[in-house]
Amino acid sequence: MQPSPSLQLGSIPPETPFITRPGSYAVFFNENGEVGVIRNDYGDYFLAGGGIEPGETREEALLREVREEAGLLADIDTYLGAAAEYYYDPGHQHYFNKIGHFFLITPYEQDLSLKVEDDHTLIWLPLEKAHPLMYHDIYRWALEEAKRR
Repeated sequence: MQPSPSLQLGSIPPETPFITRPGSYAVFFNENGEVGVIRNDYGDYFLAGGGIEPGETREEALLREVREEAGLLADIDTYLGAAAEYYYDPGHQHYFNKIGHFFLITPYEQDLSLKVEDDHTLIWLPLEKAHPLMYHDIYRWALEEAKRR
C-alpha cells in the first residue's frame, strides 16, 4: 500500500475527471554538491524517475527508472515523502494527478548500456539553478525536502 501524499499541489475545475498517475523519483548529488536532473529533447527538466508498473514496489520502480533514464545503478538512502500535483496534459488532453514518491539515493556506477531513453540526458546543476527549471512543482518540493536533510 502506497502512503498518501503529504502535499497536494495544483487544482482542477470541480467535477473534472482526472487520471491518477503514481510514480517514484530520485534526488541525488555528485561530489560537488550538484543535483542530478534529467533534461529531455524538448528542454524540459525532471527528476529521474517515472511510473510504477503493476506489481512493482515504489523502490523497484525507482531503481528501474533511474537505470533507464540515466544508466545509473544506485542505493536508496531514505524516503523523502510523497507529494501530488494536479496538472493538465495538452498532449493527452486530460487532467492528471501525479503522485510522486521521492527518495534520496546514492548512485555508485553509471553504465550507459542500461539507458534506454535516448531523449533523456543526465545533467548536473547547482541546486539553486535546478530548482526553478523543474517541470513540475512536486519536483521542486522534493528538492527542498532533500536540502533540509
